[in-house]
Parts: sequence; C-alpha cells; structure tokens
Amino acid sequence: MLLKEYLKAKKMAMKDFRMHSSKGEYPYLQVLDDILKYAGTTKEQKLGLVDIPLDQIVGTKSWGRTNAFASNFMPLMDEESEFASKWMNLYQAHLDEGIRDPIIAYEYMNHFYVMEGNKRVSVMKYFDAVSISGNVTRIIPQKNDSKESRIYYEFLNFYEMTQINYVNFSQPGGYKKLIELVCPDRKEPWDQDMQTDFGTAYYRFADIFQEKAAGKKMPLTTADAFLIYLDYYGYEYLLDKKQKELKEEIVKLWKDFLIFPNKRQLNLKLDSDQMEALNVIDRTIHLPISKIKIAFINQKSPETSKWVYMHDLGRKSIEQEFGSKINVLVYNQVDTTAAGIEAMSDAIEKGCTLIFVTTPSLIKACTSVAVKYPYVKILNCSLSTCYGHIKTYYGRLYEAKFLMGVIAGIMTKSNDIGYLADYPISGAIANINAFAIGARMVNPNAKIHLHWYTKKEINVDENLWNDKVSIVSGYDSIIPNNDAVRFGIYDFNQKDAPPLAMPVWEWGTFYSKIVNSILNNTWKKEKLKSDEAINYWWGMSSGVIDILVSGQLPVGVKRLVETLKKSIQEKILYPFEGEIYDQSGILRNKSGEIMTPYDIMQMDWLVDNIVGEIPFRDELVDEAKSIVKIQGVKKEDRNI
Repeated sequence: MLLKEYLKAKKMAMKDFRMHSSKGEYPYLQVLDDILKYAGTTKEQKLGLVDIPLDQIVGTKSWGRTNAFASNFMPLMDEESEFASKWMNLYQAHLDEGIRDPIIAYEYMNHFYVMEGNKRVSVMKYFDAVSISGNVTRIIPQKNDSKESRIYYEFLNFYEMTQINYVNFSQPGGYKKLIELVCPDRKEPWDQDMQTDFGTAYYRFADIFQEKAAGKKMPLTTADAFLIYLDYYGYEYLLDKKQKELKEEIVKLWKDFLIFPNKRQLNLKLDSDQMEALNVIDRTIHLPISKIKIAFINQKSPETSKWVYMHDLGRKSIEQEFGSKINVLVYNQVDTTAAGIEAMSDAIEKGCTLIFVTTPSLIKACTSVAVKYPYVKILNCSLSTCYGHIKTYYGRLYEAKFLMGVIAGIMTKSNDIGYLADYPISGAIANINAFAIGARMVNPNAKIHLHWYTKKEINVDENLWNDKVSIVSGYDSIIPNNDAVRFGIYDFNQKDAPPLAMPVWEWGTFYSKIVNSILNNTWKKEKLKSDEAINYWWGMSSGVIDILVSGQLPVGVKRLVETLKKSIQEKILYPFEGEIYDQSGILRNKSGEIMTPYDIMQMDWLVDNIVGEIPFRDELVDEAKSIVKIQGVKKEDRNI
C-alpha cells in the first residue's frame, strides 16, 4: 500500500513538473536564498511555534533537496531510493499517530520556505491537510511603493493584532477593511476565542467558495471574495448560518466576484423624463393598477430629525396622492444594521414589495436583505454607493446651494460669508463648492468661511463671530421642535430675522415618480447590467430640489434667482462650468468645459475662495462617524 501511495504522489509530481516545463517555467521548489539575493531586507523576527497554512508553503530555504520535489511539493525521486523509503515511513507515521514534530521554516512576504521538514510537508500536502506546525522566522523586506509591499506591510499590522496568517488579499486596503467589518470598535489584540470563531467562519466560507470556483479562473483570492461577502451580509451572524443558506448567499454574489477588482459602475440617472413620459401614457390608456405595500425605514423619528422629518413629509404626500392604491408601513428609530434587517424582514413578511431606507448608515442591512429577497425593491437614500442588488437615490442639492450662494454674495455687507456644513460625505462637498462659486459669480471678493457643526468641541457662533461674517448658510431645513437653530441663509447679526432663502427637498415628488414607475412597469425597464449599480440623482429639473426665497429680498435679486433657476432646469446654466481652481491652486475644471456628474459627486477638494478644510472622521462627533465611514470623501476615513 505504501508503495502505491508513493507512486501516486510521484505521478502528481511528474504531471506538475511537465506542465511547468512546457511553459518554460521553473519546475522545482522555489529557493528563498536565491530570492533574497535580489531583495533588500530590514530584519529577522522570531515568531516561535506557528500553525503554517500548507498552501502558503512554496519552497525551501536553501538548495538542499530542492530537485527532489516538483513545485507542488510532491516527490520526484525514484521509488527504490532512500528518500522514497523515508517518505513512505512518514506516510505510515501520519496514519498511525499523526505527524507531530514541527518543521523549521522561514516566512517572507507571507510565503513559507522550509529549512527542515520538506518530506513532512510533502506528506501533509498529499493528505490535503490545511496546516502544519512549525518554528518560524520572519524575514521582513524593505518597504517600497509597490503593490506587493503595501499589501505585505498591511498584513504585518493585521498579524500583530490577530495572529492570523492564512488570509491573503490581492489588493491594498483589504486587511484594514476586514478589521472594520469584523470588529470595528476593538483596539486590543484578538483573544483565542476571536481567533477561533474567525477561523471557523472563514474556512466555512472558503470551503464553499473554493468548491464553486474549482477549475475556474477567478480574478480574486478567497480572502477577496470573503471581504465582498462580509460587505453585503456582515460578520455578526455568519457562524449561525446553516451551510445551505451560506451556499445560496455566496452564489448570489458570483457576479460581484467575477468583476473584481473592479466595483460595479455607478449608473447615474440624472433625470426623470422617461418616467414622466410613461406616466402620461399610463394615465391616458388607464392601464389597471394594482395595490403596492410600501415600507419606510428611518434611523430616527420625524420629531427628532430634520432629515427624517423631510422624508416623512414625502411619505405623507404620496399617501394623499395615491390613497387606497398604496399601503404604507413606517419604522422609526432603526439605528443599527441588525435592527435594519429585522425591520425590513418584518415589512417583507407583512407583504411590502417596495422599501425606502432613508439613511446610508443602513446600507449593509439593505444589501443583506436584498440578496435574500431579490423580488423586493429596496432603495437606500445615499450617494456614491455601488451595490448591484439595490438602487440608491439622492438629490442634486448643489443646484439650490449655487443659487443660495448668489443671494449671499449679493446680500453680504462684509464679503465674508459663513457656511455651516454637517457631514464630509459624497455630495456635501459639491454643495459647499457650488455655494462658493455662486457667491463669487456676483461678488468676486466673496470669501466663504467653512465650519462643521459635527466636529468635536466646536462653538459655531464664536467661530462665525471671529470671522466677522454678515451672512451665514446654516442648516438646510427646519429642525422639528427646535426654534433655537437657524436654517437657510440668514443675517448673522439679526437674531430674530427670518431666513433670506432656504433649499427644499421635495421627497414627495421623488417617491411619487418611483411609485408610478412601478405601477406602470417602467421600473422593469431599468434592469441592472451585471457590472453596474443604479443611482437616482435628480435635481431641479425633476422637481426633487427647489429653493424658497424670502419676500424681503429686493425684487431684482428675486428676479435674478428665478432666471438662474430656470436656466438650471433647462440645462442652460451649470454651476460647475468654466475655470475652477481649488485651494492649492490646482485647475480642477477647464474653461469652456462642464464638470462631469461623477467628478461632482466624488469631490474631495474645496474651491479657492473657501477658508476652511474637510475634516477627518476622528475629528467628528460619534453620531457623524458612521455616515462618514460609509460615504466619507477622504479615502482614509473609509478604509480604502
């Protein structure tokens, strides 16, 4: 029997040897000493006894018995040799009591090279074992700007915290994101229980993924795929899932795996023209309309949040418009991913087939539910999030902010204008920049003093007073039950004066058009391609964004604003058109050109007449951090 097994292993070696030789590739084991001749190193680090993943053992430390093995560690020596006899004895020892003696190995760039114990590794690989115990010395290479070096140094930080060496990413950023998805609030090293639970979860996923990927050329590693999975489903309940459920979830993400490392392309729907045209047809022909059951999922309540308050007005608007044609359920105070999954699952169980989730902080809950219930239409109110199983929506508020900047530029008495911003996320920077551009269009000397009321320990009024501003752009809308907070643009020196103007979110208009698109089957014509994600980003032309101006404004100013507004609606005027420089003097948009919607959406810079900066996530209050983590404009804040 032993000879039969050895000959089988040798056959595997010869097959591997011939395959590599036919391609002009080196057919034997890699030799670390040869690799290090051309690689700079910094130091060696004793790791002690380590559980070494067998699939990461790729060669030997020195020449020695290199030619005795093919590159897959299977034996090439004649079956009558002393080498073969020792290999067969190890095979029998493993059957009898298991191979217990640790090997001696070196780790370099998270690959392992054997100093002592090559035959033990060969036998264990033949048995398809997962790992082998070994005393390991790590050789740390010099750091450079290559992708491989960046990934490895990220791995070193990950290993220091987790002591896990079997997770291998193909792109930078993976290890940091994995920590965020598994234990975002933990700062201390993982304990044994965490390591065990993670290993169980990872290998459960790996067994299914590798079985499905067997024989296929995949563009990603198992760890890359695992990260995509966690991004959709989360880590918290992974260990509780049955194998069948886990398989189904992995299969549903296969398209996401195949387009890696690319993300889905964001398909921005900037207008509602197509929906409106079909709505007209629907009303003319009087097609039969079935009843829709709709759920609204809110992080807070209308009484405690201006954002939820505005969406709730939109909800009431469509209830009044559609009457008995719709049935609406509302879930408030849904402030965690787990609560989001529970609320949406309850809504689906009660018959809801359309769900509006009004906060980006619940995006993970949305994706998790969406892949499980593909027949349910789920929309998340967010921008610049590329998930193919849901649709997202937002408004081009920067169009209204541009007009408010025009008003502020005219009405200011000091040329110093204050701007209070909330979250440094996608879309918000465009609002700030559009305001500054609008102010400068009518007042070349206008300076915009930017402050963030979500920053820690900030005294907004004191900062504005020190800036000597006369006009301020404050909160975008009324805060329920809070008369002390000023909103819109207002005269900073007149405490009781009403706002001069304010932007308006007409969410009722948006929700109405979405509901109509479902009732008249327009929605079905917007099926996703395999590599894209749809985002509705409507503006003034669709009626989702508007501006209200005070009757106290001079007549000429009101007429100018109305003219500019009409020009934006008719696509004659674009806020981001012509020469635009940032604070560093870099030309961001050329003369005669209109900035693309994607560039506007992804802005992470400020125009040159703004005084202030974009804060990092750590500078913000806790409430703001979760939003910035998902949609923050700074890559550091989103762990990319």
